[in-house]
Amino acid sequence: MRLLVLGGGGMAGSMMVDYFRGRDGFELSWTTRGGGDGSLPLDASDLEAVRRTVAAVRPELIVNCIGKLNADAEAHPLEAYTVNGLLPHWLAFAAGEIGARLIHVSSDCVFLGDRGGYTELDQPDGTTVYARSKALGEVRDPRHLTIRTSIIGPDASPKGIGLLRWFLAQTGEVSGYSRVYWNGVTTLELAKAVEHAAARPEIGGLVHLLAAAPASKREMLEWFKEAYGRGDVTVVPAAEPEIDRTLSAVRTDWDYLAPSIPDMVRELAAWERRRG
Repeated sequence: MRLLVLGGGGMAGSMMVDYFRGRDGFELSWTTRGGGDGSLPLDASDLEAVRRTVAAVRPELIVNCIGKLNADAEAHPLEAYTVNGLLPHWLAFAAGEIGARLIHVSSDCVFLGDRGGYTELDQPDGTTVYARSKALGEVRDPRHLTIRTSIIGPDASPKGIGLLRWFLAQTGEVSGYSRVYWNGVTTLELAKAVEHAAARPEIGGLVHLLAAAPASKREMLEWFKEAYGRGDVTVVPAAEPEIDRTLSAVRTDWDYLAPSIPDMVRELAAWERRRG
């Protein structure tokens, strides 16, 4: 299968590239903003350039990992609405021109986080530019697939804002939020879920990808500490803030089951050690 990963330099995209490089049955191409290291250069805000890249590569499957994140989205709202909101639908259009399928990655941050247990049927109620632009970009067309989730994983970007990257840069005492709840997946698990979906073109619209059970951010930091051998870090419980963006699933045709969070963290750490 000819596979094109957009956003191969980011946290989700770099793992997607690393994973599919080693999988039989996939002919991989990927984009980064600047190109190099085998990637195709692409500015995702240039929608005609995106269309030309898709037409030139002629993939059978496009995986969109491009996103304008959090504070960056607030600082550059026009670009956020273009990249997070319009680009996924433009990709679906470009995919349709060549008979390809799109898998787009969305975020639990489309929700406000005041109750948790959000299903695919719940209306996104986030109020930030990031939340609203990501909600706008969710492709519900049954020919394509949007995977709504939350991710942790390695991030080589100096601008990376992920929890794991932050934790691994710490020493001494760190705050572990006991009432911020999460049930997403590692970037490695996301790549496995995309491979699962690639073999099931009949599954379209919006699905939720979630861990076997939720956990607090404090528990997650303890699992990071164990898996990455960070005895120099002490996690201090913190009662504030209180946020619950955990997802739930009501669709029965999406049968991918992710492991527990500690199992995924241990597997990710082992994956990174094998790759040096």
